[in-house]
Amino acid sequence: MNSNLCRFVFCLFFAVLSFSVSAESQRVSAEVVGSCVFARPDDVVLDFGGLTPGQGDRKVVGEVSFSCSKGTHYKVELDNGRYFNQGLGQGRKMASIKGDDYLPYNLQSSLSSGTGAGEAVLIPLKLSASVRGADYLAIKAGNYSDWVVLKINP
Repeated sequence: MNSNLCRFVFCLFFAVLSFSVSAESQRVSAEVVGSCVFARPDDVVLDFGGLTPGQGDRKVVGEVSFSCSKGTHYKVELDNGRYFNQGLGQGRKMASIKGDDYLPYNLQSSLSSGTGAGEAVLIPLKLSASVRGADYLAIKAGNYSDWVVLKINP
């Protein structure tokens, strides 16, 4: 009986060895997409306040911060505003509430492009706007405004 048991164990051992283990490698992947986001979604307001004809040129500065994924190249873009082609000549203009008079202005950004250092690293962006004193000498009194879209494109 001992020999039968030995033969059974011997056969069982080789039967187990004859089954092969199948292994296959699996690829795990991900794509990290470069992105840029503003630190606060609030609008930046550049307000010249009251402009009295004869006071000369005025300039105001505002700031907004954003961050970009590490190594992401970005480009800063300002559109032309709502009233670019209105009134005399081309250029950014603020319109009166009635839309019948325009005040030209210049708008500039402190950055045009760069590379992000990561979402935790804020990048300050200054926007400066100016009006020439000569441009508001002969326009109607009232409130003037424009909307410009600021984009950070990765």
